[in-house]
Amino acid sequence: MSVQLAILGFLRERNYHGYELKKSIESRMGAWTDIKFGSIYHALNHLEKSGFVRNVETLRKSGKPARSIYAITDDGRHEFRRLLRENIIKMQMVYLKEDVGVFFGGHLEKTELAEILEQRIQALGEAKNKLLKHKNMVGQYAPDCINVANWLVTHHIMHLEVEIKWFRGIVKELLAGKLYPSENGVAGKKQAW
Repeated sequence: MSVQLAILGFLRERNYHGYELKKSIESRMGAWTDIKFGSIYHALNHLEKSGFVRNVETLRKSGKPARSIYAITDDGRHEFRRLLRENIIKMQMVYLKEDVGVFFGGHLEKTELAEILEQRIQALGEAKNKLLKHKNMVGQYAPDCINVANWLVTHHIMHLEVEIKWFRGIVKELLAGKLYPSENGVAGKKQAW
């Protein structure tokens, strides 16, 4: 749904073809969204079939594939508002895959698990630094919406800071012998250490 919301949001600004949408999404939203290039064309197709966008022109240049230019319809403007409201109101529960690894981590040697957790903390720090650099350049990427773009990048930075703090707490508990205190591993089997 977020890809459809993004497409309709950009089409409210002006008409686009798919590749331009991809470039706009990458440059203006790339640091804090995971919209995939392939999903844009699929979503455009769906939006067109649903009557929310329409093909207003097809550009043909010799040696290049034809490019369809899309515009938002009145129904598309209503759909944009509906999706926007739903996107903000509806909470999406986040299930973190690494939690399963931490659950069973007691089956690794303590030093190996501590090393793996430290690698994760380093990766989180690198991702945070990348976002901090992006935040310093957000005026170049999104000059028309610099304040909201700053807040969105800050949201992700804050999330990474919490993740780093959480993983440091896990390492501390692990090294203190408190993370997996029982004789048995988390899944009821004998621990490796």
